[in-house]
Amino acid sequence: MAAGLSGQKIPKEYGQTAPFFRLAALVVDLICRGASDLQHSDHRISVPPCAVISAWMANGYASAHLCNITALLGAAYAFGSNVWLLRYGPRMYAVCCKESTWLGKEAFSTIQAACFPEYFALQSGSCILALGGAPSSWAKLLMTIATMLALVNQLVLGPRTAQLMVKLYDTSTGSADQPLLDGSSDVKKTFGMVHGISMLLDLLNLFAVFAYLCMVAG
Repeated sequence: MAAGLSGQKIPKEYGQTAPFFRLAALVVDLICRGASDLQHSDHRISVPPCAVISAWMANGYASAHLCNITALLGAAYAFGSNVWLLRYGPRMYAVCCKESTWLGKEAFSTIQAACFPEYFALQSGSCILALGGAPSSWAKLLMTIATMLALVNQLVLGPRTAQLMVKLYDTSTGSADQPLLDGSSDVKKTFGMVHGISMLLDLLNLFAVFAYLCMVAG
């Protein structure tokens, strides 16, 4: 068994893409649809309540004070959640690898797969709200960039990462650690590329939101 692995595989339910789109629909849709409906309409996402609120503020239907509060809270959440992930994600990974006899890399990946749908949905929603309360054109540009980056992670890279994580530890074609040890593994290469791009977008989102906060604070 390779170092840091427990030998367990990730349950297939954590590789499903439906939670990403279902939570997008909850943040995005005024109508809460059932899981059975979502299986046939994962990509049918309508306008979110947060987008409606954002447009409502952007068009002057809310007071400047309310817009400022909403913008700061949205940006603060997006910034804080990103910092938490980038700081404590590696820490959790290190602990799971160290305690591989009962946790292992598989436990870390399972926790990630379980949390990412909600994480990306809330990050996208908070960016959309901050966009609606942006006080200037430059602030709007920065938060538009941050919102687009968050949505790409939520609707494209996040679901793909979850699928690949399950395959990475799949024991049906051999030992659980084989894909991680085989540098030529297509699954490992694809996972590394997708996860790397996702982390890059997270960093770019962090910088955009930080610049936004600096701008509105001034």
